[in-house]
Amino acid sequence: MFRSILVPVDGSEHARKALLIAQRLIDPATGKIHLLNVAEPPPADDVIGRATGASPMHMRPEDYENVARELLCGERDRAGLPEDVAEIVVRTGQPAKAILAEADRLGVDAVVMGSRGMSDWKGLMMGSVSHKVSHLANCTVLTVHSG
Repeated sequence: MFRSILVPVDGSEHARKALLIAQRLIDPATGKIHLLNVAEPPPADDVIGRATGASPMHMRPEDYENVARELLCGERDRAGLPEDVAEIVVRTGQPAKAILAEADRLGVDAVVMGSRGMSDWKGLMMGSVSHKVSHLANCTVLTVHSG
């Protein structure tokens, strides 16, 4: 049993299954699950945005945070986790780096994450987030497949 688990959540089926697995692995008396969403703003849909990766002008950082919080609260409720057991954490940036930084900051015993997220194509081209996290994390990493 783990006392503290970080579960990156992006709305994918793999992430949902990872949360279910984390619920089975957490110490029921004292355990804490940290639900993390890393908001990676999409590039603006114009020439400059595509070239530089700049965010769309109509989306403010707080908009991304609000959407992420709604997603995490929904997943927490779907899993039936009380607020005192499941903490909501929202970060922005590159997902693998943010997950690794949060795991270290929180001092978690484990990261339980889906093997593939919502951006499978990008993962195939640039290397998957779960692969990077599993090789660089300073704690146990469990990668969950949805099949």
